[in-house]
Parts: sequence; structure tokens; C-alpha cells
Amino acid sequence: MSLTEWGARAAERGQLPDWIVRRGIRHLCGNRLLQTDRLNCEENQAALERFVEMLRASPVALVPEKANEQHYEVPAEFFEQTLGPHRKYSCCYWDPHVSDLGVAERRALEITCERAELFDGAEILELGCGWGSLTLWMAEHYPQSQITAVSNSASQRLEIERLAAKRGLTNVRVQTADMNVFTPDRQFDRVVSVEMFEHMRNYEELLRRIAGWLKPGGRLFVHIFTHDRLAYTFE
Repeated sequence: MSLTEWGARAAERGQLPDWIVRRGIRHLCGNRLLQTDRLNCEENQAALERFVEMLRASPVALVPEKANEQHYEVPAEFFEQTLGPHRKYSCCYWDPHVSDLGVAERRALEITCERAELFDGAEILELGCGWGSLTLWMAEHYPQSQITAVSNSASQRLEIERLAAKRGLTNVRVQTADMNVFTPDRQFDRVVSVEMFEHMRNYEELLRRIAGWLKPGGRLFVHIFTHDRLAYTFE
């Protein structure tokens, strides 16, 4: 077992103080940059071009079942204990002086809807819906809209369907699908995706497909983690 593996297990068991966990995360991030940044503009550009060619030669997504093994098929009850009231399985937005997770979740959901320019009555497709935070938020705040949510996790689909029924939401449809083969049966006014594109590879092909899923004048909103200068796979 490597030191990194030992540290990750110890952190998951709550055996390490917060400051050590933070230092470990910073160390891992720093190492990734050291491995990626060649400290030379020409070499970095050449590496970027090779990276783009690798993406173009890849399937839309690699081994999506691995994500399920790691965390998507963890029981929903676990996330009831670890996430906020909206079960937002993506980053939150912390305004100054905010310390409440629920408030930060709500603010992030509001910002996503604002920037995606959603409107009531829109046909909306969410790619990578997680545990349903954005799906259910959109269904509640845009009651005339029809929401189609896609996840590659059956347990996530069942949990979102349960919560939608509990809240009396009838404008939500959830599909379990592999993004390599997913094809919707309709077009949409908006396609939104929050922290799913990190797990994709062939962005060019995925974006080509999404363009065909949009109605004339439709728009795509993507929230993705990136570095301002360097490109590397999300692992």
C-alpha cells in the first residue's frame, strides 16, 4: 500500500486532523502540476496538441462503470448523512460570511439556473444529474418545464424518482444511460451539465451530438473543472 493510499484510508476513517488532510490535498494537486507543466511554452503547446488528439481518438466516455464502483452506487442513505439538504453532489457557492451548507447549495443552484438562462416552460435535459439536486430544483422552480435527467447510476435514478414522487413533482423523467450510447427521443431548449464533462473524453463528438439534441435557438450550459493553462485528464 502506498503512502497516498494509506493516507486516503486514514482520512476516510476520520483518523487524521483536518490540517493534515488539507496539506495532503495541496501536495497531490502540486504534484499533478509538476508532472504536467513543462515550464516551457513550446513544450506545453505541443503537449496540449497531443492531448487534444488523444481526446479525439477516444470514445465519449471511458469505463463509466468505474465511477459507479467508486461512489455512484454507494447507498443513498450515506449521502443523506454527508451532503446538505439538497444533496448537491457538486460544488457549492460560498458567499462571504456564509457557513451554512444548505445556503451554499441553494446559491449554487440559483447561479446555475441564472447562467443557463432557464425559463418556465422550457424542455430541459440535464446530463449527469447526480443525486438530483439541480433536477429537483429546476422541477420545483420551473413547474411548466419538463426535466429529463440522465445518470449512469440506477440507484441515483431510483432515489430521484422517490424524492420527486414525495414532493409531488410530475415534470421529471430520469434515465439511466451510458453517455457513449445515450440518444434522447426529443429536442430541448436547454441542456445543462454540472461536473460531468470532467469524466468525458471525446468532447468534440459529445458536443456534436448535443448540438443535434438542441432545438433551434437552444443553448448548452456546462460547469466543468479546468486549469487556466494546462490540460489533463480528471482522475
